[in-house]
Amino acid sequence: MLTLLATACSAGKKHGSTAATTSSSSSAPGAPLQISLTTGARGPERGFNATAAAKQAAPGLQQFLNRYVTTAFLQPSEGKKGWSDLLVLFDPAVRTSAKQQLDSLSLGSAAAQVTTMRPGRADAKAVALFRGGHVVAATVQLAFNATADTAQGSGPIQLHAVFQLLRSNAGWRIASFKSSTGSSP
Repeated sequence: MLTLLATACSAGKKHGSTAATTSSSSSAPGAPLQISLTTGARGPERGFNATAAAKQAAPGLQQFLNRYVTTAFLQPSEGKKGWSDLLVLFDPAVRTSAKQQLDSLSLGSAAAQVTTMRPGRADAKAVALFRGGHVVAATVQLAFNATADTAQGSGPIQLHAVFQLLRSNAGWRIASFKSSTGSSP
């Protein structure tokens, strides 16, 4: 059985309750990945419409999370490339820390042993923060389960992560994280 027992932490902010929520699911192309996303929104403006803001933020967050999970777990060959496609999802200020903690953020060093990954349940809760009518940041809690197949057999993999995301013209970037990846008990 494949065992990935690594834990890593980075500073992160806590968030309060959501003002409104919207749910969505999406499949990554060519993979049976389904991420169930519940999105809420907060904003400082008077008359802020949290429901509309959550609906506005959900597609971009969904796309980012699909890309993250696909790159970090469903493409073991990423390890051979040094996780370059995964590391660009991190803000340059935390990229070095992410590189040092790949075992807690992805298949990491075990990727070389993995022949295929079979995604299971993936759930995410996000609170998007708005300023001036635009989404600027989000806090995301992500839980993902999968089965890793290796030459020695198959085993369960779990990810539990909290990401602080920043939004820029270039898209979403992970600005801080607390993450652990390992096998199921």
